Amino acid sequence: MKLSKKTILNLSMAALSLSLLTACSSTPTVSYVDPNSVDTTSIDFSSTDLQSTVQQMVNQMLTAPVVVQLTAKTPPVLYVAGMTNNTSEHIDTNAITDSISTRLINSGQFTFVDMTKVAAIKQQMAYQHTSGMVDQQTAVAMGQQIGAQYMFYGDVSSISAANSNQQSMYYQITMKLLSIKTGVIVWQGEQQIRKVAVRKTFGW
Repeated sequence: MKLSKKTILNLSMAALSLSLLTACSSTPTVSYVDPNSVDTTSIDFSSTDLQSTVQQMVNQMLTAPVVVQLTAKTPPVLYVAGMTNNTSEHIDTNAITDSISTRLINSGQFTFVDMTKVAAIKQQMAYQHTSGMVDQQTAVAMGQQIGAQYMFYGDVSSISAANSNQQSMYYQITMKLLSIKTGVIVWQGEQQIRKVAVRKTFGW
């Protein structure tokens, strides 16, 4: 059966409209939500896990009797060595470290030094003293930096399990405060998270 040019044109337009509708229906709708709302998108380590863990564990440390005692008079000098990811998934440990640092700094109980910028500071100091470009009366004196007295660090570990009906993910977050002078861990905290995903009718 031979189709007329008008019929072919109409069919082509219909196919184009259908393809456009299909493309539009597959485009996700993006909207803003409360960053503090609970994230249940998956059983992976989420923003909710980060927020709740950091808040609870930093509060535990700041209210621990030994920490209250050592911060009672003068804020000790602290540096945050960061968090280690011992899980099988990608976890933004820098985000955890930054969130910890923000809460500790804002508590006013510690004085901070940033060891991640040592190389940049050395470069700037060398420029001020050896380049011949800086008035030496305004150059920052060498050997005046304050040494850290305590180091804060920790790690995130996980155990996963699955069967035909559900998936389970267990996280253990450990944080420690160590005296650089003695090497003694003066405080240690632990937070546990367990998440379960129930199997849907078709796939997960």
